[in-house]
Amino acid sequence: MFNNRIRTAALAGAIAISTAASGVAIPAFAQETNPTFNITNGFNDADGSTAQPVESVNHTEAELLAATDVTAAYLNDFQDGDVRAIVAELIATSENGFDPSEEAAYQTFEAARQIATQQLAASAETITKTRESVKYALEVDQAATEAFEAYRSALNGAASAINPLIAAANTANRTDKSEVELYDALYAYDLNVTAPELKPAYDELLALQKEVNEDVEWVGEWAIDHGYDDYVTRDHAKAVQALKAAIDAQVEAVKPVRDDAIAKNLLAQKCDVLVRQLFLERATAQRDTLRVVEAIFATAARYVELYESDENVNVEGDTLRNHYVALLPTLFGAAFFNIDILDDADEAAELYYLEWDTDLGTNDEDAAYAEEKRQFALLTYAKVFINGIWQEEVKYVKNLDDGARAEAARVEAERLADEAYRAEQLRIAQEAADAQKAIADALAKEAENGNNNGGDNSSDDKETGSSDIGSWGPFAAIAAIIAAIAAIFPFLSGIVKF
Repeated sequence: MFNNRIRTAALAGAIAISTAASGVAIPAFAQETNPTFNITNGFNDADGSTAQPVESVNHTEAELLAATDVTAAYLNDFQDGDVRAIVAELIATSENGFDPSEEAAYQTFEAARQIATQQLAASAETITKTRESVKYALEVDQAATEAFEAYRSALNGAASAINPLIAAANTANRTDKSEVELYDALYAYDLNVTAPELKPAYDELLALQKEVNEDVEWVGEWAIDHGYDDYVTRDHAKAVQALKAAIDAQVEAVKPVRDDAIAKNLLAQKCDVLVRQLFLERATAQRDTLRVVEAIFATAARYVELYESDENVNVEGDTLRNHYVALLPTLFGAAFFNIDILDDADEAAELYYLEWDTDLGTNDEDAAYAEEKRQFALLTYAKVFINGIWQEEVKYVKNLDDGARAEAARVEAERLADEAYRAEQLRIAQEAADAQKAIADALAKEAENGNNNGGDNSSDDKETGSSDIGSWGPFAAIAAIIAAIAAIFPFLSGIVKF
């Protein structure tokens, strides 16, 4: 339906591939900047990269227009290439005049990145809502089609049951051995064409019922037999009554099927699955553009953050800062590519929301929807690989940055561990010194006590076998010194550790 979108994607993809560098692929930059996102197997809820099961919910085309218009308002300056407006938005929150410092620039870009991340999360929700809407419209379309087929089948069944009885009633209506056709066979036109209107056939059935009901009353008149050419035979009365019974039964069977078909088709008439599908394509194009916008602001913020940072180390022959700024040409090219597709999606959704010139003569839109979905799938899968180019480059630099941070963290951890080790050894040495001083003080005090005793502690009054505790004091002190030295020695080497 929109073949130019495939051609545009292929051309832009070829251009992007010819200028791109390789790296490690990521689904979107958003998962690198906000750790609260639910990331499953490398896919991210907030950027719309996770598979989302959806229920059938009737979000109207007007609701989808309003939801995608919110995102469109944010992206409008990017689509128009209005750099002045974008910069004006960036500095609009300044309370004290424009601050030309690099730190203020970092804060501005980081704030812009956060807004883009919020817009991306909202866009992912819009995609889910739009898919719910498409599913609802497709289901009611299919239900209406099935109800229509059941209604047509019931009418055909009525004709199959009634037409033989019409022939029998016509045959039984004989007076002068000539057959007079009282009733025409159902129907006046073929119901088995692609998309017939069934109301005329149903009206024909009701008209036949009315006619036969009136004939039954006429046949039942007592004075009906007026002459040789004007009377009712016994076979005729039986045939007309049998025909009435059959018609009544078929009308009773057809009516609820008809009512169901009308109700379901009225529901289907209130929504257009093809228009809703176009809003899904618009929302998806907005998401893909927002991914690039977010990556641009995140890259710019990190580039400015590294201005005089100790983290701006050399990696693979260049500073981290230069690695980041080198991403911008590829990111701007990716933005142009995705905006080009978004422009087409905007035009299609807005135009056909107001006037759907391919609206079919029937609500059986399965074939048209299947073709549109096929083209959308082709474009979607192509964009996965084309957008993977810039995502790989961003991830490559992000990996370099993460590696540099990890190395800096490792070095700092080793430094802190070494400081802690030295502090612990100094503490142990201080405790040992304090113990030595305590021992020395004890020895000095013991020596002082010995001098005060006059040097001769013997006494004739002591019993044999008794001992003087004071005479063992020096030996106990020496034993304590030896034990202290034995305890201190293993830690001496730690005191001089470098």
